[in-house]
This record gives sequence, structure tokens and C-alpha cells, in this order.
Amino acid sequence: MTVTHRSFGERAHVTVTGAGPRTLLCAHGFCSHQGIFRHQVDAFQATHQVVTYDLAGFGQSDPELWNAARYATLDGYAADLVCLIDELDLRHITLLGASMSAMTGLLASLHRPERFERLVFIGASPRYLNDGPYHGGFERADVDGFYALVDRQQGWQTALTGLLLNQPVSLVLQEVAERVQGVRPEVAGVVARALFEADCRPLLPRARHPVLVTQTRADSAVPVTVGAYLARHLPDAELAFVPGVGHVPHFTDPQAFNARLAHFLIPAPC
Repeated sequence: MTVTHRSFGERAHVTVTGAGPRTLLCAHGFCSHQGIFRHQVDAFQATHQVVTYDLAGFGQSDPELWNAARYATLDGYAADLVCLIDELDLRHITLLGASMSAMTGLLASLHRPERFERLVFIGASPRYLNDGPYHGGFERADVDGFYALVDRQQGWQTALTGLLLNQPVSLVLQEVAERVQGVRPEVAGVVARALFEADCRPLLPRARHPVLVTQTRADSAVPVTVGAYLARHLPDAELAFVPGVGHVPHFTDPQAFNARLAHFLIPAPC
């Protein structure tokens, strides 16, 4: 019997576009897929190697890649990111980490600091639950209510789509809604708990690279206080509010987002 080894990249449906000396490594968020970065691929493939992939449980990733125990915390997704970096021998990386992938990207950068140059957070949060003076945007009852919807397989997709977009679904945004609809409930339940129960605040002072923190001023998942918190607690960070509303401004308002990203990618003068 012949056994064919499939690389992690094959199982994660990795796409590499462009061949520049530096790498944009794009990691999507909860219940999304790599296509959410198509506007960044188009805009930066002439100057960068742009790498996109589907997180385990989402998009076109191999269903056999999914393992509930591995992805019960964000550490599993961070380990996948490190695996991908090593397998493709990626260097001079700027991470575009959307939502949950901002913190998993930070974790990966702490494991492979020599491979990274910069981090870009999109709608990031180190802690979604309110905690004393810290305002993450969600009370315990909020997240428990969402878990219940997922567990009952009833109405959670509509609730999540509204949270991500913060606006009525149009033809342009239909793709986001359809991707949410396509996620298996058992995956959503495990990853939702990994995401909402995480507390990555202790990691922030350990960041070793410049960080661009981006979000809209009308994000139902991440209030503006969270962006300000990130900017204060990361050693080298700048906060940029981009136009529009919702949790995925790189997709809903790509021109403005790409302009801000391009400015951040320009090396500082020596």
C-alpha cells in the first residue's frame, strides 16, 4: 500500500501569489475564509509574496485537519501558523491577522520572531469579555447566549452575520453571510469558546514587532476602547480607525484599508 503524505499547506488550501522579497501572510477570522483578503492580494502581489490560507474548520481546508481538542484554544491555530511559516520557509513577514487571527498571529510571532517584521491587526481583541475596568464589549450572559444558539443549531448564523457586518446584508456582503452559513455547528461551537474564553492581555507587552491596530468606529464585536487598549499595552503600536462599519473593513472598505496598510509597509528611514 502506498501512503501519500499531504503537507499542512495542502490541507489548509494555501495560496501563494506574487514573488516579492517580503511576505504578506494573511490569516482570516472566525467563520471566514481566505477569500476575504482578495483585495489585498490584488493590491500588493506586485510588491510582495502574498500568502493566504483557510484555517482548520473553515473555507476549503481539509475536513480531516479539524480536531476539536487541538482547536479548543487559540494555541492550536497559532501552532498551525508556525507550521505554515516553517513549511513554506516564509521570511520578512508582515502578518495581516483578522479578528481571532490577530492574537494567534501574535503568538506565532513570539515563537518565530526572526521571521516577522510587522503585525497588522484587523478588528482585534485580546479579551472579548468585560473584566472589571476592562471593557471588552461582552458580558458573560452575551457569550453564553451565543453558545446556546450554536449548541441548539438555531439562529447563530444570523446573529454572527449581524455582529460581523453591523449593517444589512447587500449583494456585496452576501459572500460573508454565505460563509457563515457554511460552517459546521460543531466547529463553530468549539472555536467560539476558544475565542470568547481567551485572555491574551498578558501577551501584549511581549510583542517584539511594530503593530498597526486597525478597526472601524462602528464594530459590534470590538468597541473602540479595545483598540485604544491594544495601542497602550503593545510596546510599539499605532492605532488607525478606518472608514466604514463592521468587523471586516479590509473587505468592506478595501481602498481605504489598503492605503493605510501601504503607508505602514514603507520601511522607516535609518
